[in-house]
Amino acid sequence: MPSETLQGIVLRVANYREHDRMLTLLTPDRGRVDVLSRGCRRPKSCLMCASESFVQGEFVVFRSQDRYTLTSCSIGEAFYPVRLDAYRMTCGAYMLQLSQAAAQTGQEAETLYGLLTESLRRLCYHETENPLMTVNAFLLLFAADNGYRPRLNHCVHCQKEIAPTQGAGFDIAEGGICCRACAQGALMRLTAGQLNWMRAVLKNGFDVPPVPEDKTLFEVLRRYVESRLETTIKSSKFLP
Repeated sequence: MPSETLQGIVLRVANYREHDRMLTLLTPDRGRVDVLSRGCRRPKSCLMCASESFVQGEFVVFRSQDRYTLTSCSIGEAFYPVRLDAYRMTCGAYMLQLSQAAAQTGQEAETLYGLLTESLRRLCYHETENPLMTVNAFLLLFAADNGYRPRLNHCVHCQKEIAPTQGAGFDIAEGGICCRACAQGALMRLTAGQLNWMRAVLKNGFDVPPVPEDKTLFEVLRRYVESRLETTIKSSKFLP
């Protein structure tokens, strides 16, 4: 059985048999990879620390056909501070679960891997930053990476340009904003400030000033992304 080294982040762990765990890794070059960590639940196992959610590092595995077994791991980042705050941990778990839902086995996921790594670092080390704003930015950039970047400059129905001083409705089915004339009562509303923040994030990434009403923004983005994934992420019920 040849030995291989996989760079990855542990998205999910599941106890298996008496002392083992199955790990789901996100890797930049192979997407989602399932790895068996044998004996990691034994008190003196050298694999115990590596067999936890959030851990990022280089995982040395043996491969037999399409099955991987973990033999060692060089941990690069455990994202330990996330575990010390229940709310930040919930935010992190939500992003892990989104990544697991999007990643495909055997398909490159370099952009998603980088996005998740940066988002977890911000949750850990940007203590003055609202963690929900990090999740909102992740959702926006996640949508763009997966091919459903929301349309935020023109009405998705009549193509009228929405000025920076105007708010708009958000049509989840159509994937973008609606002017007042086209918006229906059931559509969720976004303020001008929220729209400008979303545009700035898509252009510049995380380093943009926060906006108020981040809970409303989260609900819009959550519904949009989960509708495109055709799934409901369980940890979202604990947010915002």
